[in-house]
Amino acid sequence: MGLFRRPRKGMRKTNKSRKKENRTMEKTAAPAIQVTAVEQSVQENKADYVKADASIVLDYFRQIAAIPHGSHHTKEISDFLVAFANERGLDCVQDDANNVIICKKASEGCEDAAPIALQGHIDMVLASEPDKQIDMLTEPITILEEDGWMTADGTTLGADNGIAVAMMLAVLSDDSIKHPLIECIFTSDEEVGLIGASAIDLSSLKSRRLLNLDSEDEGVFCAGCAGGSEVVCEMPMKRKNREGIVLNVRVSGLRGGHSGSDIQIGSANGNNLLARALYKVFVEAPFRLVSINGGDADNAIPTGAEARILFPVDADREKIVERFQAAGEELFAEYEVTDPGMTWNADWEEAENAAALSKKKTKEILSYILAEPTGVTHMNPVIKEMPQTSLNLGILRTHKNHLLAEFMVRSGVNSQNAFLTERVVLITEAFGGKATVRTSYPAWEYRNESAFRDLCVRVYKDLTGTEPKVEVIHAGLECGILSGKLPDLDCISAGPDLEHVHTVKERMNLASVANVWTYVLALLEAAAAAE
Repeated sequence: MGLFRRPRKGMRKTNKSRKKENRTMEKTAAPAIQVTAVEQSVQENKADYVKADASIVLDYFRQIAAIPHGSHHTKEISDFLVAFANERGLDCVQDDANNVIICKKASEGCEDAAPIALQGHIDMVLASEPDKQIDMLTEPITILEEDGWMTADGTTLGADNGIAVAMMLAVLSDDSIKHPLIECIFTSDEEVGLIGASAIDLSSLKSRRLLNLDSEDEGVFCAGCAGGSEVVCEMPMKRKNREGIVLNVRVSGLRGGHSGSDIQIGSANGNNLLARALYKVFVEAPFRLVSINGGDADNAIPTGAEARILFPVDADREKIVERFQAAGEELFAEYEVTDPGMTWNADWEEAENAAALSKKKTKEILSYILAEPTGVTHMNPVIKEMPQTSLNLGILRTHKNHLLAEFMVRSGVNSQNAFLTERVVLITEAFGGKATVRTSYPAWEYRNESAFRDLCVRVYKDLTGTEPKVEVIHAGLECGILSGKLPDLDCISAGPDLEHVHTVKERMNLASVANVWTYVLALLEAAAAAE
């Protein structure tokens, strides 16, 4: 059948390039938590202030990018941080989870100021273009710079959250910066359930104010976030070598995005979309499933998925093509606005046999995928356009004797998070599978009173001449876990402009990096004032 994209107008042979997209989500906070009304965006109102030289930050970022540091593979970068501290005579602690805390004494004359902690995570989401020849577990990414943006060549960039690591290293290495006692917290495996933050021991931490550098919009401070759970499900299945003709089916070109900050856009999930198309065809022309795979991380909305399916040798290939074409037409019509780059590809293999499931089990597996909820399940009743509860089927993998499905559940209400997690588990068990909650973390609740937030806002306004926005977000941040360990820990999250994180289109605005670096230096100086 080959490539088709918008079959209702005939089998198109071309695939239009997707439009360049900036974030469409308008970050809107409830009136009770906004610092002030802002008539225009922060970007449009930036004051013309002197920016600090951010070259040292970018140099450290490039060093980090040269070290493979995907989730669950952070030992090398953790050891790099320890070596960095030892070379400079800085106090350093490393734990078994690869978390690292590096401390730097206060500047002369600032010893009486309250300590401050800076924090970010050292792991990154690994994703690459289908034709990119790279083993991201062992090979460094290639950084590109163009038109004021930094990207990677066919892979994720790792600015989430490598830019935080780079800024902390820059602070620790520069003795000219005026600051109180600094405790830099480098956590591991944030992208796979905030594992490092859950494991870290903060009992010796002196700081009770913490700046997390894992936000993605300059001039927007985060003061609360959703909690979440990772649910890993296994559906048992047995495949048997059978005669027939194999069809490879693939959907690609979907928008994707972060399963927290982008979930409310309503774009297609590649895993769910492919299962829908397969089931629609199965009802009219039963086949046997050989495999189905899609997604790179449970917290990234899959941009595509692929399956191999087995039909009888004498199956009417032309009619099967027509059925898939009809399914593609229907799904494209649903997602034409959010996923204009949707592309379907289906090709017959020469092989006339494959290890496949029974038709009954094929229907059961597809039914299971479709029975699980997807996307936003509840909107926040107070904060406009803010999701309250959602889930994402981020990974599907066919193994020899089971199908693996990994979900990320999120909610700003802990009871709803628990209920939706239980719902995923119950559905899995009802279909004969096994579900395990791998990680779970609480929501970071907004504080009505926050002295550190007030300081952060004042410094930003004094520096830029504009008011920042203060918001809560649907994505997960480690502040919830860290403040849970130290209830009196006062947290705020900030960061430079990043786009399309967790995807191969991830990019970082270099001017924004300089702006945020300037702000961090100004905040440290203000924090150095004795209280």
